[in-house]
Amino acid sequence: MSKGIDYSKWDNIEDSDEEDEKPKQPAARPPAAAATAAEEGGGQKLTEAQKKELIENHPEVAAKAGLMPQTQKNKKDSKRKQYLHQGQMIYEWEQGLDEINIYIQPPPGITAQMFDIEIKADHLMVGIKGNPERYLNHTTWGRVKCSESFWTLEDSELHLTMTKLDKGTPWDAALQGHEPLDPLAKQEIRGDIMRERFAEEHPGFDFSNATFNGNVPDPSKF
Repeated sequence: MSKGIDYSKWDNIEDSDEEDEKPKQPAARPPAAAATAAEEGGGQKLTEAQKKELIENHPEVAAKAGLMPQTQKNKKDSKRKQYLHQGQMIYEWEQGLDEINIYIQPPPGITAQMFDIEIKADHLMVGIKGNPERYLNHTTWGRVKCSESFWTLEDSELHLTMTKLDKGTPWDAALQGHEPLDPLAKQEIRGDIMRERFAEEHPGFDFSNATFNGNVPDPSKF
């Protein structure tokens, strides 16, 4: 993202396609001591440096430790991933066999009629009508089916649903230029998608507790 960006105010956003084209390197995993302390002590045993690292690079661990707020829906659905910028949550996202879902908390008072949203085959734009600056203006990680993609505003939460062009293909991130999933999360996502594929191909059977030995196969090629 470009310098000076302020995600907290939708009317004062600066963004650039030039920097979006530069993929970020995966952040280092938190030290084992920090993760253990976060889980056992709810964040109380962490140093300020460890807290900062967890918030910036591993928001889900930080949220569970009480170091940052979670949305009401996220508390109920731990499968959502968070994208943060300078410690602020920009959006949450999750994926399944067919879809990518992005969740955004807009400013108070914003109605559905005020949004300016475009979902293209390989690009997502989210903004407010009449405002040239955009909240999101990025290339999607993979290609989507525009005709089967849509968005809604429910309970003051913006929900964007993008249908994958390549069914079953796991995405490493919702948008290019944003931090990709770490190796462990990638395996977890692959497992979830594989179980969803099994359930679709074998209706009536419960695969929710199915496990995999070793690396999970690619759901798009299995």
